[in-house]
Amino acid sequence: MNIYREAFNSYEVNTYLLVAGDRKTVIIDPACENKAEFARLEKIIAEKQLDIVGILLTHAHADHVLGVKFITDAFPNAQFLIHEEGLSLYESANDFSLVMGFKKRELPAPNRFVSDGQELVFSDITLNAFYTPGHAPGSVCYYAPSDEVVFTGDVLFHSSIGRTDLPGGSFEILRKSIMEKLFTLPDNTLVLPGHGDETTIGFEKQCNPFLK
Repeated sequence: MNIYREAFNSYEVNTYLLVAGDRKTVIIDPACENKAEFARLEKIIAEKQLDIVGILLTHAHADHVLGVKFITDAFPNAQFLIHEEGLSLYESANDFSLVMGFKKRELPAPNRFVSDGQELVFSDITLNAFYTPGHAPGSVCYYAPSDEVVFTGDVLFHSSIGRTDLPGGSFEILRKSIMEKLFTLPDNTLVLPGHGDETTIGFEKQCNPFLK
């Protein structure tokens, strides 16, 4: 699997393209805010001749869902998945958009829901979904065991964790999610978060000041 990353909107959300050997591609957290930002993503897709087959959200905070409509319009055959617990947050994302400085936009309905422990297969890409609440309702991390990489959204960052002071947040629940779902992964697992730089599970076990 090849992975490409682009950061979008004023919150610098990491959008990931996961590319299989046959160029079938899954997008995690399409966060492009406007047509100019979407054009950056389109350029990568066109240059590498990617076939977009899936759209996954780690969670439905407004800064992470801004580009869903761009993707579903351009690639109508792509399957759009979220966790059912995050549906109400997704459907109210426009309310948070105004607070965060974004314009309202159409929010396409998901095709289906993803559940905890579910194995998702897109061509030769296999992802295990981990339900990891605490930062946001319906938060999911996606682990690719064959590539030893986990996409953690706003659950776990380099030397930090997600905010827990937003509606539906809880430090105790977030810590439990990290300890039981992420810190059981191999130490060399690469962590690709929703914002900022990559890290590893082993480094965060040893050095994350919020998890001591």
